[in-house]
Amino acid sequence: MEPLGIQQPATAASAPSFTVAHQKVELDVSFSQQITGRTEITIYPESPDLKEIRLHGRICAIKKVLVNDIPPPSVRYDDPCGQLTLHSRSTVHQHHLLAEKLERSIGPDPEPDIVISIPKKVKIVPTEVAEVHTQAAGSIKIQEPAIAGQSAAEATQALSDTTVAKFTPLTVVIEFETRHARETLQFVAGKRGSGRWPHAYTRSKLGRGGASSLFPCLDLINNRCTWDISIRCPRTVGDALNQAMSMDFSQLSLDPSSKDSRQSYESKEMVVVCSGELTDEIVDKVDNTQKSVSFSVSEQLAPQQIGFAIGPFGKVNLGELRDAQEVEELGRNAVEMLAYCLPGRADETRNTCLPLTKAMDFVVHKYISCPFKIYSMCFVEDIPLEISVFAGVSMCSTRLLYPEEVIDSAQRVTWQLVYAIVSQWIGINIIAEEPRDNWIIIGGAYFIAGLFMRDLCGNNEYRYYMKQQADRVYDLDHERPSIYEMGALMHVDPAEYEFLTIKAPVVLFILDRRIAKIQGTSKMPAILAKILTRARTGDLVNNALSTDLFQKTAERFAHMKIEDFFNQWVKGAGCPRFSAFQRFNKKKLVVEMLIKQDQGTTVTDRELDVDSFMRDAREDFQTVYAAPPQPVFTGPMTIRIHEADGTPYEHIVEIKDASTNFDIPYNTKYKRLKRSKKQRARASAKAATEGGDEENEALVYCLGDVLQGEEDIADWRITEWSAEDEERMNSESYEWIRLDADFEWICRINLQMPGYMFASQLQQDRDVVAQLEAVRHISNYPPSPLVSSIFTRTLMDRRYFHGVRSLAAQGLVKHAKEEGEAKNIGLFHLKKAYEELYCITDQGLAMTRPNDFSDQLAYLLQCEIIDAISRVRDSRGHTPKEVKEFLLDKLKFNDNSANDYSDAHYVAHLMRALTAAVIARPHHRIGVDDMDVDVEDEMIEMRRLEEQFLEEIDRYRRMDEWTSSYQNLYSRTALECQAMLAASGIGRFSPLHFLQYTRPGNYDMLRQAAYTVLITPSNLDEPAILRYVMHCMVADASPWLRQSLQRAFGKVFAKRAIGDKTVSVQPATDGLVIEDTGVADARQADLARRHTMEGAIAALKKELGGHEVLKSALWNVICYDQITLEDLQTMLEFCRMLYDPVDSMKVSLNLPRYWRVENLGKGKLKFAQTQRVRSKVVPKWHPPVPAARTEPQSARPSIGGGGGGLKLTFKMGSSQPSKPTPTPPSPAPPVQTPIAGPGRVVLKFKPASKG
Repeated sequence: MEPLGIQQPATAASAPSFTVAHQKVELDVSFSQQITGRTEITIYPESPDLKEIRLHGRICAIKKVLVNDIPPPSVRYDDPCGQLTLHSRSTVHQHHLLAEKLERSIGPDPEPDIVISIPKKVKIVPTEVAEVHTQAAGSIKIQEPAIAGQSAAEATQALSDTTVAKFTPLTVVIEFETRHARETLQFVAGKRGSGRWPHAYTRSKLGRGGASSLFPCLDLINNRCTWDISIRCPRTVGDALNQAMSMDFSQLSLDPSSKDSRQSYESKEMVVVCSGELTDEIVDKVDNTQKSVSFSVSEQLAPQQIGFAIGPFGKVNLGELRDAQEVEELGRNAVEMLAYCLPGRADETRNTCLPLTKAMDFVVHKYISCPFKIYSMCFVEDIPLEISVFAGVSMCSTRLLYPEEVIDSAQRVTWQLVYAIVSQWIGINIIAEEPRDNWIIIGGAYFIAGLFMRDLCGNNEYRYYMKQQADRVYDLDHERPSIYEMGALMHVDPAEYEFLTIKAPVVLFILDRRIAKIQGTSKMPAILAKILTRARTGDLVNNALSTDLFQKTAERFAHMKIEDFFNQWVKGAGCPRFSAFQRFNKKKLVVEMLIKQDQGTTVTDRELDVDSFMRDAREDFQTVYAAPPQPVFTGPMTIRIHEADGTPYEHIVEIKDASTNFDIPYNTKYKRLKRSKKQRARASAKAATEGGDEENEALVYCLGDVLQGEEDIADWRITEWSAEDEERMNSESYEWIRLDADFEWICRINLQMPGYMFASQLQQDRDVVAQLEAVRHISNYPPSPLVSSIFTRTLMDRRYFHGVRSLAAQGLVKHAKEEGEAKNIGLFHLKKAYEELYCITDQGLAMTRPNDFSDQLAYLLQCEIIDAISRVRDSRGHTPKEVKEFLLDKLKFNDNSANDYSDAHYVAHLMRALTAAVIARPHHRIGVDDMDVDVEDEMIEMRRLEEQFLEEIDRYRRMDEWTSSYQNLYSRTALECQAMLAASGIGRFSPLHFLQYTRPGNYDMLRQAAYTVLITPSNLDEPAILRYVMHCMVADASPWLRQSLQRAFGKVFAKRAIGDKTVSVQPATDGLVIEDTGVADARQADLARRHTMEGAIAALKKELGGHEVLKSALWNVICYDQITLEDLQTMLEFCRMLYDPVDSMKVSLNLPRYWRVENLGKGKLKFAQTQRVRSKVVPKWHPPVPAARTEPQSARPSIGGGGGGLKLTFKMGSSQPSKPTPTPPSPAPPVQTPIAGPGRVVLKFKPASKG
């Protein structure tokens, strides 16, 4: 743009800063993926020395810039996306050069791209201020009206009550145009008849920035201002389709009468959903196929918090789900809740959003009113994240929608949608002061969402969920940064954000438990409510929350210092591992305990994992360092001893060192309860009659006392405690000891306690967490009929929480062994439990009942039992025949005709379970096995069963083609199972069988499943498949599908890098072993590739670095002209893993050639270059030097008298005729020298002038 004087931005020091008070954005959105826009930014300088205005903006062409209606002297604009090219002869080995250019756009701190010089005519001087009184805030300060006739109200229209113009405000107007806007604005449009509704929406990104690829702005999270947004878009679906197909002239009709013959769906109106309040909607007077919709945002928002969607959405008013009493209680605080969905999905949307009005009202009641009057959820397709949260609106994926008959995904989806609602308070209204403070924002929002889910699902479900999350934190938090540092690393890998969503709320949960121990009640809700109130009253500067402020607020409520807690759990990483030992001292009447922490002493060499390999590689590339390990965690721990009389006594000990010794006083003095079976039955009956929900209620054999009759014991093959065990139990001084009874730690506790004490804990402790811990400890014991009987009674007792019963079912797998004492008792108990719960027994034969999922907890347990049975193996690691027949029978005779709910997920469970069982089969060699008749019969029977299974899988796959299951779950699972079976040599499936499902037009989740089974290490050797998948990885229209393919490709690289985990064991010998050096080196390299990132990357380069097809395909997709920055970054990371960087640039130079000359006559010469290459260096031509004269000089007579001399004038090669030269007296004849050069020399003698 030469008229604007656009240059490359200089890398000079940053100029004095400014603040943005208000921004107007006008966007003309075309479904040909072009955006034309205009933005007007009101800027408040913070210094009169402001010379330049630096803004963010990329993928746009700037058309016009004005500063206070004056063109600036220069506009320096460097589109980072326009510079992402290398020279034509570059290869994958120059990937680092492209990565350096990309870093400026995707880094954690994006640099400004637009630098506008302030015109000299614009003077920045201090402004006078006046006060204008308002009803809300009392008074605000505004600039004095400078224009005659302008009122004070007009002057304050665009100003916020938290900003004051200290100097002359500047108004920057930028007109711009964007082509192929794929970074922030996602277009979903297809041809007519494709079955897809055209719509577009903004999508968020992890990390900073995002809005600058849509319109110029100061794209920083702490840059918050008010907004006016106007969006011009197609009026109807047909108009949007015409724009999307504007480049396809074959599909475009030029007949004006064609509008009348449109299909009915094309006349459907397009709806615009946007942050803010709707102020205007008008149809364009010039072009009636366009309309403009305007919105106003009075809240302070950052650019990346503005979101909108355009499409033929149907509106579902969720406020109708409130009853009259709820509306009356809310009063003016009631938030209007709307859901928008594509046509035909209103019922699914209403069912999915059913509990969300209660979630919104829960936050309003418990905390403070919503910062926005209207909250909308817009369900769109192809969005990569399942939810993108913006101010007053959330973009949700249609993958979250589920109909009324689907119950499997209800709880998971509700969690996510509730989190999106709470994020309007913590995440949009309150932001992190620094990126490292993101853990509070994420953790606080999830903590409040968890409190609502506790009210919705119950306390047991909530504690079970938190225990699962705490265990996940313990498993994942190894060699990782702290959550304090991880907030600034979310741009490195999506796994960083996922880990924050797991650990941050758990840290707040255990902090709340520790505060509750001191104060007697939960204080975290009050802490968060205080912060929300400060943000509403303006006490929180810029509504930015820091870790220090949160810590001080928590300390004020807790009345104690919690700095050690923050240093360990927030700014530190890792989790403690405790080993506890106890002994009863009869003389002192105390329980002597020793608690050791061994997380710092035991160094485990962890192997690289396929699922986390890409995260490890990215952290290695970005030089992300793990937090130093903590040898000691400190804090209070509650130890609860259930003494002999059944009374629980709590003792709080302070953990300060790696090893802690302490004595716990004993109270009951050997008054142990003797319990016979009759006493147990009476106690159980009494507990069942009285009920009670007290968590700490002392119960005697309340749970797990089923199957006590003699007939039941015989039928179920129940094993009771032996007499020796009973005697030891009666001699114990306490029932059981439980560490961390108040759930204040994220840890793993190994308590050295007899198994019957854990059994007592399982049966008598009403806390779900205590029951889960007991089942896990009992699962560590060797296979035995006694342990299997305990788990069976737990499984069959309906009073247990369903998660405990499911864990007991999984524990039975270990006891389904033929060797030892178990004698395959675990499999018997699993099958017996399934038949008892879900089958009808007719003449000794168990027939599966028709499905009835009205009891959701029973349905969840049914799926767990199926999974447990599928994991049973014999001593050789093979699946027993009866397991395969059992599962095949359940799949073949599944009956869902009388069920009100969908069985799609249940059938998928059966298919996956049977696949896992069938794959674990023996592999016999033909030459040897054919001699054994029994083995041959076994193989024939095995193949017959496998063929039946393949037929069943294909039957469900074909069934899905006629009547689609929920999200094509039948077909997706069938493809996964077929690929697993084919990889194990069961059945043969051509890649074309899976390729047919990858075609555009199929359901995206089905396409993703087909792509996943195609992207395998073996298919890297198929050039056609490799090129096709690589192209779809960057060129497919769906960003969700592209990212799914990239994750699958990353796992393929991980498998090739880590290698096969099977270790060859060297046979032991008694003599001297001389090992080859090469074999030792190979073993060390194999060990390194499985444990270190350097070794894995080196092995990957060795295996795939010379793959020419992969190399060319990878570079072709990098050079794709419409690749997005996110996809380009991933492709460059693949290159970095595979190829060493080479600083080289091939430059083409023309070889020197000989010239020839042709005389055309009349002084014309024709020069032409020949094909003959000059191979020798030719010296540069110099004219010859004239020879010196040797004759003596003779005196010349003077001409013209006087003392004047002669002047010589040289005229070289003149084309004009020269004047006659005066003839001098004849001198001595000169020596003749040849003329050197093409010209001629003329000597002119002129008399010297006098005086």
